[in-house]
Amino acid sequence: MPAPSLSRDEVAQRILAEFRRSGYQGATLASLSEATGLGKSSLYHYFPNGKTDMGTAALEAVGAWFGEHVMPTLAEDAPAEKRLKKFSAALSEFYAKGTRPCLTDLFTIGEAGEFFQQYLKQRLSGLIKALAAVVAETGVSAEEASRRAEDAMITMHGSLVVSRALGTTAPFVRTMRNFPGVLLGE
Repeated sequence: MPAPSLSRDEVAQRILAEFRRSGYQGATLASLSEATGLGKSSLYHYFPNGKTDMGTAALEAVGAWFGEHVMPTLAEDAPAEKRLKKFSAALSEFYAKGTRPCLTDLFTIGEAGEFFQQYLKQRLSGLIKALAAVVAETGVSAEEASRRAEDAMITMHGSLVVSRALGTTAPFVRTMRNFPGVLLGE
């Protein structure tokens, strides 16, 4: 078992991994305890409001990773196509080339939706806005850029669900390979 001196961030990463394995609904206090190596009382020490706090911490860990590895690709001083390819590669890395489930899906089903829908709405809206800004730099109208960005995110998230259902990462891999072209209208 891991040492009980894990940082909150390390615990959040392990909780995130359990949510990815079992879903928010399927993760139990026992499975979260096992995943972290912490007793239930220790989990409550880190997360006084229980599973809701754990979900928030997991999503904050995702947000931090995106802030460090994904979003900076869009702000680089490079042509739009190159930035979008790097963005696509970073998303592909986050989802382990389609082997990890869509977190937007996992955190909007059942009771999780009550707690996390607003948070996810803000994050996804910000991501779509950032993608649309890059697309608009290519001369596309703001409205069309926004539509393309939204369509690209719909396709990406959908490909994760379809990949999981088919038991193959091929739909996700293909989607991510085509991601920059979808955004650029190619």
